[in-house]
Amino acid sequence: MKGGVLKLLTVVVGLNIFFAYIGLYFLPQSESRPPKETKIEKGISQDDLIAVGEQIVFSKGQCMVCHPVKTEVGMRAPAISTIGVEMEKSAKERNMKFESYVFEALVNPSAYIQKGFENMMPPIHKPPTSLNDGELIAVAAYLQSRGAKVSVSYPESVPVLKEQIDIEAKKGGK
Repeated sequence: MKGGVLKLLTVVVGLNIFFAYIGLYFLPQSESRPPKETKIEKGISQDDLIAVGEQIVFSKGQCMVCHPVKTEVGMRAPAISTIGVEMEKSAKERNMKFESYVFEALVNPSAYIQKGFENMMPPIHKPPTSLNDGELIAVAAYLQSRGAKVSVSYPESVPVLKEQIDIEAKKGGK
């Protein structure tokens, strides 16, 4: 009996060592690196700004974790395909400039929660996303382009963005 347990233990330990060796030396390893910071240059065209914003929304911004592309049942956050129209409508209801409203939604998302959704979005200028000013403006341009007229530009929109960041900081942020 004692010899059988010892043999079984030896087989189990031996198999674990064998599979650990295979996993370490024969399976491809993926290296995880922080996302690259995108620098937005002064004078970038609106089309390029929207394209950069789209790249960020679908990668570094991690927006698609919660936002579906199209409206679907049980979605956790507003759909991206029509978000520009919805944001423009909400800005008018709140008597805000469209540009200010979009920046507020990005840096102080708890300030206004769209009906039917929960307060769960983090400010994306802070960790873990930590977008810089140019990236925030690019994302705003992309969101506006989803059904509305794009009114943000770089670097002209930086003061409006900074104003929203200051308001969020005074409230203590999330």
